[in-house]
Amino acid sequence: MAKEYLLAIDIGTESSRASLLDLEGGVVATHCRPLELRIPRPGWAEQDPLQWWATTLENVRSVIEEGAGPSGRVLAVGVSGQMHGTVPLGPGGELLSRSVQLWCDKRCASLVSEFVSHRMTPAVRRLSSTPPAPAWLGFKIRWLQLHEADLYQRTWKFLVPKDFINFQLTGIAATDPSEASGSFLLGVSDGRWSNELLESLELDPCKLPDIHPSSSVIGHVTTSAARSTGILQGTPVVAGGGDMLCALLAAGVTQSGRACDITGTSSHLSIYAGTPSTDLRMMNLHHVVPGWITFGIVDSAGGALKWFKDTLCQEEIRTSRETGCSPYALLDERAAEAPPGSEGLIFFPYLFGERTMGSPHARGVFFGLTPQHGKGALARAIMEGVTLELRRTLEIVEATGNRVDEVRTTGGGARSQLWSQIKADIYQKPVVTFETYEGSIFGVALLAGIGADVYPDARSGAERLIRLGQVFQPDPTVRARYDTQFEMYKQLHDAMQESFARYGDTLPFD
Repeated sequence: MAKEYLLAIDIGTESSRASLLDLEGGVVATHCRPLELRIPRPGWAEQDPLQWWATTLENVRSVIEEGAGPSGRVLAVGVSGQMHGTVPLGPGGELLSRSVQLWCDKRCASLVSEFVSHRMTPAVRRLSSTPPAPAWLGFKIRWLQLHEADLYQRTWKFLVPKDFINFQLTGIAATDPSEASGSFLLGVSDGRWSNELLESLELDPCKLPDIHPSSSVIGHVTTSAARSTGILQGTPVVAGGGDMLCALLAAGVTQSGRACDITGTSSHLSIYAGTPSTDLRMMNLHHVVPGWITFGIVDSAGGALKWFKDTLCQEEIRTSRETGCSPYALLDERAAEAPPGSEGLIFFPYLFGERTMGSPHARGVFFGLTPQHGKGALARAIMEGVTLELRRTLEIVEATGNRVDEVRTTGGGARSQLWSQIKADIYQKPVVTFETYEGSIFGVALLAGIGADVYPDARSGAERLIRLGQVFQPDPTVRARYDTQFEMYKQLHDAMQESFARYGDTLPFD
């Protein structure tokens, strides 16, 4: 009897991955390929969608050959991906640009500021689920309309990264509520593209794909895609979801009282809610299950630590190559030698600016640097700075009456026991890790399993398969120190905003 599997594909910022999972959630085979991130100008971030597809082909062929073999059967395919990327397809489905704006691209920052000043009416705010921000797909499309008018006019559909992969697999242009809610074009009340929001940005609704539930089958693997990937022709493909929401499903953040800190290239603290937050400082996305996620985000979190490693830690990189030890583990050892609070050093992790609680023109800052601060203090300050930034989200959400009992933590940052303890101490909540965690890969596999009738629904499937790991409790002896640092963090943040705005006026965002 043929063994049955689910195929999960993820398009990240730094790499793409494919995994073959059995029906109990076990990873049978996984392959990963690096992706190139291009920064052609300050505030810009681009990638080539054809690289996403090429690496996906390599990954999928590898996992099918290694895991399924000739007797295995893939029941369904699910794709998750970095959100908000702006992929233009022509009328024949051809890719019209090989340099597309990514989630962290801020070139439309001035456009967003102008929108808030002149077009952000109370009616528009009520219709949308989230405040305007350069990350959102709608503003990125508007930038293209204004600055690359010919490309905009020639575009048949604008897709995001995971929807581009779905199109390559099925020939169907579609999206799901999680990605649609990250566009500033989705009406909260009915879950459809909003004519009013589209009109506020002067965009053509015909250039957007249809919206389907995240676990619904949107199409089937075509003959051409089957030949390229090794997946059987006719295999169902579900709509999938944004990587953030799929990762939250995999973490079991599907009910009140649960939050999750996901620290990868970016980092966000996400809290489950039945409806979007109305606080203008908070961002909201529709979940891949019923309900909404309120969150705060740092666009450069693990990315800031990677910058520090690559730029200033050549000694650790050499040692890593000689010993096989991760350079991040070596940085953890150095950071652990610095005391909580990093001897007064505070890091503001705005290498890619801020989204809603500050200026998109903000940049990274070390405040309080002295000759006594070595690499360890700087590394610890980066971890603390990212966490202090996200504590602002927790403070705002709990002030509205949404209790948070625990914070689950995932992503590359969760591999660091030091960083997990820092999070427990700064959040003043138990921080819970996982025995095994495959993040968005696991979440989108669950969605694929629903499409293939393997699981009755995503929430119960996640609860059945998730295995929690180590729990980090807050250390009461450092609470006062971090409380003081948090208040200083907020004061300095606010004081820098005018300077960031003036600084942004000198940068070529448009």
